[in-house]
Amino acid sequence: MTRADFLAPLIGEPWAWQSRNCWDFACHVQRELFGRELPQIAVPADFSRRWVLEEFAGHPERARWRQVADGPGGLVMAADGALVLMAHARFPAHIGVWLRQEGRVIHCDGKAGVACETVLALRQVGWKSLMFFEPVTCTDL
Repeated sequence: MTRADFLAPLIGEPWAWQSRNCWDFACHVQRELFGRELPQIAVPADFSRRWVLEEFAGHPERARWRQVADGPGGLVMAADGALVLMAHARFPAHIGVWLRQEGRVIHCDGKAGVACETVLALRQVGWKSLMFFEPVTCTDL
């Protein structure tokens, strides 16, 4: 299966809080395209924005990833498969996966379901802060 064969049928799939939320979707893409297993996180039925903010800020998995600075003019320097934390203001409340070859972030949200969007498009719909994270490797330690 090619990368395009994997990605194309995903676009437009609906969001679902227990099975197709942004974290579960990022885990699926990481596993299928990049061979990385990320921990499952149980999303409570009464989850809130505060819960999401706290989970992103304090989860132990975050220590296994290092933030990659933007290049000149906001150029994305992150490697293919980097996780992308997105924030409307200061604190991230959404996650996606950077697809370097496509120049897009694939993610799943409650409005559009699965979408594959450029950084500019994400900023235009309100994700003002995008932070890219690559996995920490043995040489980084």
